[in-house]
Amino acid sequence: MINDDIERIICSFLNLKESEVERIDCRYDDFYVYLSRRKYECCPVCGGIRIYSKGFYRRNIVIPASALNSYNVHLEVRRYICMDCRYSFSDSKELSPANKKISYATIMNVMEMLKNPRCTFADAARVNGISDSSVVRIFDEHCHIERESFPEVLCMDEVYTKSNDFKAKYSCIFYDFMKQSLVDVTPSRKKDYLYYYLNSIPKEERDGVKYVCIDMYQPYKQVIRNYFKKSSICVDSFHVIKTLNEDLKKIRIRIMKKYDTDSIEYYLLKHFNYLLMDRTVKLDNKPRYNKKLDRYVNLNGLLEMILSIDDELSKAYYLKERYIVFNRDSSYDEAREGFDEILGEFIAADIKEFKDFITALKNWKEEILNSFIRYKGRRINNGVAEGINATISLLLFNTRGIRNNRRRRKRILYAVNKTGFRLK
Repeated sequence: MINDDIERIICSFLNLKESEVERIDCRYDDFYVYLSRRKYECCPVCGGIRIYSKGFYRRNIVIPASALNSYNVHLEVRRYICMDCRYSFSDSKELSPANKKISYATIMNVMEMLKNPRCTFADAARVNGISDSSVVRIFDEHCHIERESFPEVLCMDEVYTKSNDFKAKYSCIFYDFMKQSLVDVTPSRKKDYLYYYLNSIPKEERDGVKYVCIDMYQPYKQVIRNYFKKSSICVDSFHVIKTLNEDLKKIRIRIMKKYDTDSIEYYLLKHFNYLLMDRTVKLDNKPRYNKKLDRYVNLNGLLEMILSIDDELSKAYYLKERYIVFNRDSSYDEAREGFDEILGEFIAADIKEFKDFITALKNWKEEILNSFIRYKGRRINNGVAEGINATISLLLFNTRGIRNNRRRRKRILYAVNKTGFRLK
């Protein structure tokens, strides 16, 4: 006799009611599940009702119960014969795909686990008591993901790919701005491949895109102008400010290197540099004693000391703050009116590290201004990409990349959008 809990587990994972099971035997490390005789069985060929049982045949079934991983489960399926036409058939209860021993419950458990970007094929195999290759085969057979249509607001970004059959360092990712979902993944962000990929997209669908949001990657601009001719290009404001912060960092490092490593100036610029970058820090905190400075001081006081070290650093910091406020508070019309003024201030400052930022403002002026446009009340940006990219990077890190491009694309779409699973 077996434990009632074990019987319930087996029935649950085989999707069987207790009334459908005649008995369950346990012999050594094996469970044998005998199906009950069906009371109203008729012949599927002639419809005759003179149906007789002619014994059982055995099927090995894998169920996803970790408590039973050390056991084998054998399903004893009842065979029938029609005495009118002599046709033989078995119980029609479908517990697993035809000619396969892995149960539907195991397949569903595997596919549910693979929605988690932290879960690898090996993890799913270990939990469900099957081989790695079986999990890969289940995923390939049951994950059916179609490319979504391009939305009116399309975001483009890239993610680093560790291993790639195309020998490309980055894959291009397409996002739906409004749905906050993934549209598609290409194995390369190179211009030639994107031309090839977009040639396969119907022109009517591409013409339906009104805005495309990108970072300041020049090939993207060329691709969009060729294939999304009725759309406006928007440069993500996050990438503009990122360029500005990187330039400010270079200024800080240049000034810091002027001082001895044991000086107060070097100490402040080295250990409290985040005060120049991070606007979320609460500066008016309670003063704390600083051993190096031999005084009580809060973060606001430290920032003032840093800015007093060098006039050029102070000027650069306030220009950075000026642009951030301009970017945050301006409407599209206000941005168009004030853009040239703020560009002139950066040029007039004559700080060599701001050269890259000034060049970016000049070369991408219209695209930066387009980023101030609001679509259905929301400012267009690539914020959705940053969040999804983190999920994709986590997936690729845990799986150590997936070399097969088709499988990697499906796994990324499945883990991000959580859809695309078809049991049969």
